[in-house]
Amino acid sequence: MLKPLPVRRTAEFEEIPARVSKCAVFTLKGVLHSVPSQLIGHRLMVRQYAQHVECWLGGQCVLKLPRARPAQGQRVGRAIDYRHLVGALKREPGAFARWVLRDAAFPRAVYRQTWERLAAQRPEREACKTMVGLLVLAADGHEAQLAQELEQLIELDQMPDLNALTQLLAPPKGDVPQVVVTLPTLAVYDDLFEVAL
Repeated sequence: MLKPLPVRRTAEFEEIPARVSKCAVFTLKGVLHSVPSQLIGHRLMVRQYAQHVECWLGGQCVLKLPRARPAQGQRVGRAIDYRHLVGALKREPGAFARWVLRDAAFPRAVYRQTWERLAAQRPEREACKTMVGLLVLAADGHEAQLAQELEQLIELDQMPDLNALTQLLAPPKGDVPQVVVTLPTLAVYDDLFEVAL
């Protein structure tokens, strides 16, 4: 009853075109994906595999993302990476309070708790600026260490100070060694030229 297998292996992916919106997101089968802001306005060819998604632009794979599905009861799923969007937020931090993707952009629960505390106790403009600054610090490679610091601040019932946290997470300043370069005189090169002849 079974027919012989085809000569060539069939594709393991489904190719779907998608346009990146001005918010650096695209929708693929009911899931909203974020991409780096450099791809805004481009039309991507998205290859959807069983476990991941590849974004192709001009015959080159520019991005690989884990495949996401809508959660139970959700019409549209979200696969938002705050690192893709933090550059645009940095330019307009005031938009964070009413940002549609805000709740999906927090990398850990402690960041959400910090935002709730900031929004409740500080003016909106200051709270947005502080939270976006914290997300910028996290995107610079300090996500886990910053999360620990924020947990300690919550336990101590203190508000985060962006300047103090920036200094705390800054790399240690090392002493630059003094280098002395001694240049040879030009006459030495004349001697080498004579030896070569």
